[in-house]
Amino acid sequence: MKTEEFDFNVDSRIMPHDPVELRGKSRDSGRMIVLDRSTSKIKHTVFTSICDYFRPGDLLVLNDSYMLSNTLWFQSASESTQVTVYGHEADGTATVGIKSKQLSVKPGLILRSSDNGRLTCSFIEPQPDELWKARFDPIELLVPTLDQYGERLDKTVPLNPTQWKSQPQAYRSVYAKAPGSLEIPSAGLHFSQELLSQAAAKGVEMAYITLHVGATEVYAVRHISAEEVENHKVRSEYFEVGDKAATQINRARAEGRRVIAVGTTVMRTLESLTVNRESKALIEAQAGWTDLYIYPGFNFKVVDVLLTNLHRPRSSHIVLTAAFAGKDFVMRSYDEITEMGGYEFDMFGDSMLIV
Repeated sequence: MKTEEFDFNVDSRIMPHDPVELRGKSRDSGRMIVLDRSTSKIKHTVFTSICDYFRPGDLLVLNDSYMLSNTLWFQSASESTQVTVYGHEADGTATVGIKSKQLSVKPGLILRSSDNGRLTCSFIEPQPDELWKARFDPIELLVPTLDQYGERLDKTVPLNPTQWKSQPQAYRSVYAKAPGSLEIPSAGLHFSQELLSQAAAKGVEMAYITLHVGATEVYAVRHISAEEVENHKVRSEYFEVGDKAATQINRARAEGRRVIAVGTTVMRTLESLTVNRESKALIEAQAGWTDLYIYPGFNFKVVDVLLTNLHRPRSSHIVLTAAFAGKDFVMRSYDEITEMGGYEFDMFGDSMLIV
């Protein structure tokens, strides 16, 4: 399938740089477009109406990961430089970017953290898009050092550094508890505690999994530059599905209840668990890595409903939604969005519900 089929007019697109709460509104106040696959109808509404689309017995699966700072200062002799972590790999290495005009970066370079002298960063080999494969040692110090001393450097949607430090809760979902993402799992940002309580009162069950968002969210990775979508690749990301969540998902599927994925992170995690298995195979509790890339033609076995944000043209995310709802249907919805105007895109933007 040609990647150009996932282009659309972006002239009316709005891309906020701050969470909605820091713009004077409630987190559940955004707009929502609903795609009904059974009728091929599109409805424009608001996120506070989402419980109208839930049924008693639905299982709402949520990603409880939250975003860390991604950048630390490192030293090489007298030279200080910033290293930005974009993702982790299954082999214990990381994908990083380095910001230095004077330092000669080459394989074998070792830098030491300016904030924690025990933490080092060793550069292994260059990667596409001016990134590097590197190794942090000891790796278990990286997350707490980022959490305590880190800054945010973001090329596509720069965050306000003062607000990021002073109001971190605005940048994470109300149910987040697991630090580790390097970009925001954004679909869950829309839920207020009040809306979740409304869903529970309606008989909606909730399950929590973890996927730490990494290099798949880097623009150079999620933007598809290949002519054919099938030739694109995403990076590996770490996930955990515990015993309780696995039991809840298996029970819902056995009883014919809908499984609702809140975000592409949840979609990729759940569908990864049944790749190369029978469609009715039980999901097993596990922790691991997924590099699952979902594009049209994919056979979905777990997820029945998807909540996601509004995505950029030619992105792996919009291709995933097209795989789930159908390319023509999804692209027709984006035509309506851009014709109407006023919709907000990307991680702090509005949402799409596909039922």
